[in-house]
Amino acid sequence: LVDVKKLLEIYHPVYQRMPKIERIDGCAKELKNALYDMIRHFCIAYNCPEAKAENIRLMIGDFGVAMATFDLVRNFGIATDKDLYLMAERLTRIEDGIGRWRNSLR
Repeated sequence: LVDVKKLLEIYHPVYQRMPKIERIDGCAKELKNALYDMIRHFCIAYNCPEAKAENIRLMIGDFGVAMATFDLVRNFGIATDKDLYLMAERLTRIEDGIGRWRNSLR
């Protein structure tokens, strides 16, 4: 949760600098939505044991969307190299965290 919130702190100024079309209906919007969905599913998994497994699976899906849209943001050149590095670093930490959550189901 902390890493997703930190990623949003990095991403928000990047998002504001993007072309309007990307913010309305593009990869920028999808990345933002995937990050907020990860927070939503984390909170449900953490607080509702009966829904933990399903919400961990949904977090994994949200992470896949975040990675795919991050690649598009990177390829379109709508973020600086520094921003991309910081975002990639956080995405790696988020992937590790989701892996730990997934292992907790075993």
